[in-house]
Amino acid sequence: MSSFMGPFSSHWRITKEEIFRTLKDSLIVVDSSVLLDLYRVTPSARKEMIESLLTVKENIWVPHQVALEFHRNRIEAARDQLDFYDETCKSLESAQNQALQRLNEFAKRSALDVTEKKKLKEPLEQAFRYAIEQVRTHQGKFDLTVGKVLNQDPVLESLARLLDGRVGNPLSEEDYVKAEAEAARRKEARIPPGYKDRAKKSNPYGDYIWWEQTLIKASEGRKPVLIISNDEKEDWINKRMDFSLGPREELVKEMRERADSILRIVNFPTFLESIKVSSAVSVSRETLSQATMAHREGEKRSRRVIVSPSTLESFETFLVWATESRERELKQSLAERDKATGDPDMEQIAEREIARHRNAIAMYHDWLHQLRLAVADAPRVKGDFALKIDDESLRDAILRRVREARAAASDDN
Repeated sequence: MSSFMGPFSSHWRITKEEIFRTLKDSLIVVDSSVLLDLYRVTPSARKEMIESLLTVKENIWVPHQVALEFHRNRIEAARDQLDFYDETCKSLESAQNQALQRLNEFAKRSALDVTEKKKLKEPLEQAFRYAIEQVRTHQGKFDLTVGKVLNQDPVLESLARLLDGRVGNPLSEEDYVKAEAEAARRKEARIPPGYKDRAKKSNPYGDYIWWEQTLIKASEGRKPVLIISNDEKEDWINKRMDFSLGPREELVKEMRERADSILRIVNFPTFLESIKVSSAVSVSRETLSQATMAHREGEKRSRRVIVSPSTLESFETFLVWATESRERELKQSLAERDKATGDPDMEQIAEREIARHRNAIAMYHDWLHQLRLAVADAPRVKGDFALKIDDESLRDAILRRVREARAAASDDN
């Protein structure tokens, strides 16, 4: 890395060839997001992924906090994959029901006879039945169950061989308290890493803890640091136009000041591609595809909103109430517009009010529809719903409701 480019590594992507060249001389830090994704791929893909990590075993190191988070979450990671198959089948069944309902409406409005209606529906039913059967077949080939992970976990066995003697020590009790206080300060000031985890119920300081452990380790060896992580939130990665570049400038600076080291961060699919083009280890196209898919699913999971059933019920009740309230206001505005006939200014004011109420009603209807779909597809996390919400405004509204509920519970205690 040239002296011109080095200080500005936040603003450009490292190439696969450059990654491979740095592997022999770098401290390679693997994040829990990578380790947990090994539970979310097929056995053959997992084998190639672990073999790729074995090629750089001598330089791999895992912070204690990362190892702790892995052990805490490995059973849920396996459950994620099993839920994925079930959720896919549920989604297909829901899509089938919606499609058949549409066809039934079409048949009625077009006055189709029984034979015509049957010809229309049968191919659709066969296609959905075949798709669901194929998903179940692939589910049967998946080698992990919760019971197996609890009793004889093949991922844990492979990682034990890979990471034996390569896990860092925990912070002392005194240093841990200091690190938590610093993490809390950074969250409020939006200083990376970890401030994007401020809404997490459990382990909100985990990212900063393992970053501090990495800084300590890096200062001992004075090697370049390459972090392999699928966490590409903005409190780790510098983004432009939604494209991920390098690590945040603040992290590059802190690594340089604390450890006199260069910092790079790459996701796991990029690491695998660098191994594929630069070594004798086989990394198939299917494995790369699964790594990319697991990476994307990880991004979606990180955006899931954890909501208790009571908070969810409260928010849904609010949406119903807000819709009905707006409908009453709309009715009143319509009456006022009718009374204002002949007064252009008052008519214009009434029209604006009518448009505002109609937009709000449409939004609340849409939110309620999205919310119910999200709940139907949501996995459960210790009794709570893990909602996937793409609409940013709805997501923000739910997050506000979650924070208000937590604040109220805290006040009661």
